[in-house]
Amino acid sequence: MKILVIAAALIAIFSTRGTAQLMTECCGDCHVIHAWEDETERERAAERAAKSAAESAAAIARRPTGGLYASILEEACEACHADANSHTLSKAGLNTVPIVKNGKEPEVFLAGGNFYYSSGQLHLEKAGGTCTSCHRDVRHHATSSGYRFLGSDVEGIGDPQYEHGEGHNIYKSGDQYCSACHGNFCGTENQRAGEGWIRHPTNTPLPMEGQYETYVYRKDIPVGYPDPSSPDRANAHVMCISCHRPHGTPNPYLLRWDYKALGPRDGKNDNGCFACHRQKGKGA
Repeated sequence: MKILVIAAALIAIFSTRGTAQLMTECCGDCHVIHAWEDETERERAAERAAKSAAESAAAIARRPTGGLYASILEEACEACHADANSHTLSKAGLNTVPIVKNGKEPEVFLAGGNFYYSSGQLHLEKAGGTCTSCHRDVRHHATSSGYRFLGSDVEGIGDPQYEHGEGHNIYKSGDQYCSACHGNFCGTENQRAGEGWIRHPTNTPLPMEGQYETYVYRKDIPVGYPDPSSPDRANAHVMCISCHRPHGTPNPYLLRWDYKALGPRDGKNDNGCFACHRQKGKGA
């Protein structure tokens, strides 16, 4: 059975505001038609849901009822988003597909990092072990599903080339999403002790003066904006992903850079922390 969604011989994936929409001429290209009419399939899905709940109650709590199960798909996420080589962007006809899991060290970082690295694999395992532990509403046929299917509390505008080349994502929010699991790192009560910071603040404005005055937006050290469609440096704020890539990096703690190899604090260095803290430690 074929249901015409759009006249296209090839599957085309494109990025819009918050979506990565799939256009195909047949639902059966991805889904097993009427799979849920099979009692065995329903029982297997229930068993998997129970097992996942036992392994990560927090992840299941954030997941929509039912979840995404490979048994009702012709192919699971890794069929399109994993590859044995080092490329992190795949082209097949009109398709533009990010490769988040490689068999060889990635040539180019995706915005969220890559599960090639052990830090990302551990993060995935702790989150619940499936892509839908975080990308909890994956519907490639949806017109609105939150930024990269992360849910309605995460907003942004995705780069159609997934940050290959000169393009970049534009973020609005996301810290409240991270705090679902990492609440002890978020919020003023967990970041301040008296008058000082004990953890780097998140969801906080990036000042326009002092050591921050010369910050220029960089996709490798991004900031968020209240209105992604009109990014304004005066309204920029620091986020968790300003410093971390959730899918993994070669550095400890999912950091975007090697914290131990930052170089001198001379006011000229713009590596890592010094992209924002341009005058940090100068004269001290």
